[in-house]
Amino acid sequence: MSDEKRVLSWFEENYKGLIAGLVIGLSILYGYKTYISNENTQQLELSRQYDLAINEYNSGKIDKILTFTRTNIIQNPKNIYTNLASLYSAKEMYKQSDYKEAYVFFDHIIKYSSDDEIQSLAKYRKAKLLIEEKKYQKAHTVIGIEPDNYQHIELKGDLYLIQNKYAQAINHYNNALTYSLTPNERKNIIAKINLIK
Repeated sequence: MSDEKRVLSWFEENYKGLIAGLVIGLSILYGYKTYISNENTQQLELSRQYDLAINEYNSGKIDKILTFTRTNIIQNPKNIYTNLASLYSAKEMYKQSDYKEAYVFFDHIIKYSSDDEIQSLAKYRKAKLLIEEKKYQKAHTVIGIEPDNYQHIELKGDLYLIQNKYAQAINHYNNALTYSLTPNERKNIIAKINLIK
């Protein structure tokens, strides 16, 4: 049997499998493209809703940002716009002295945000609020044992200072000074160290 006949014979025996494979492959490709398109459309819609809510917030109207946040904490918990809106909502709850609700928004960001900067900011603000409420041990827990962010390190120094643990406060302030700081930030930390001495 010649090579041509063998190829034809193989095609005759396997053409159904080839067609099925082609159909499955095209279906997967089409499904993936549809999925990506839907994701992009949803992200665009969330972006639009977020922008509208922020415009309202900047005009002094807070209902839209709170509604957007509460809805998307459930429907889109990991979305960047949900986490950004949660920062605004927590700030508003703080202004209204509703600390319990503010903690809900901060905790959501800490749990779900994949953005280190947003997560770090949420931890910092939550710790500041805990300090204001004199919940010092909880603030230490939020910041962590060995923070690697100079603002967290300085805040840990502030916590130790409030608790009259001066050696630990100075250690943390000195650690914060090893980071690249603005002249004002450096001056403020040095002033805290001098206050203790």
